[in-house]
Amino acid sequence: MTRGLLVVLAVAVAAAAAIAANVLLLRNATASNDPVGRLSPRTHLPAAPHWMIRPTTGRPHDEGADD
Repeated sequence: MTRGLLVVLAVAVAAAAAIAANVLLLRNATASNDPVGRLSPRTHLPAAPHWMIRPTTGRPHDEGADD
């Protein structure tokens, strides 16, 4: 066998092993009753400072800071 063929064979074996591991892990993950995917944030974030909130109408009064 040539070296190139061995490299292709090694890559194919590694890819097949990765796919098999993913299928196995997904099968085990879907069998559990964990609430993954149904999570909701439960934190109360402070309000943004007044200088951070951009005006919704008219031109901003920032003297061209973002130009």
